[in-house]
Amino acid sequence: MYIAEPGNEEAVPRQVTRVGGVAPTPTVDGQVFALRETVNSGRVTLDPVVGEEMRKMLLEQVDLVDSWLERAGRLARPAPLGANPVGDKMAAKFEGRAEGDELSFVSVMVAYRDVLQQTHDSVRSAIRNFLAVDEEHRAELTRLSGN
Repeated sequence: MYIAEPGNEEAVPRQVTRVGGVAPTPTVDGQVFALRETVNSGRVTLDPVVGEEMRKMLLEQVDLVDSWLERAGRLARPAPLGANPVGDKMAAKFEGRAEGDELSFVSVMVAYRDVLQQTHDSVRSAIRNFLAVDEEHRAELTRLSGN
């Protein structure tokens, strides 16, 4: 996908500012996406049954994105629009929108896949948190009951 300002299709794509060579943390509605940090802190737990359903759904979406990326290679070749300056320019424009700049279809889908994978990993960690808390409570109840 490519986003151009309305009425200015020749605009230079927006650049992602990198701090120290590292891309900024993804944001949702202007706030830092901190699911991983919250889960890793142990503040989020997830019932294993619900978590497994979520993981399955996320893996299905990752597989779908992988298939889109596999087929995207066909989009990233010059369109046969004729051997003339306009045709050459349009072919290059379409090729860049499919794959090339950071707002291209491939770049956006790779970033989306990364977020899906990170979310999948966070769900797995939240399930582990739930099981650890459950085990701690079981051990405490066993200790208190004297068994």
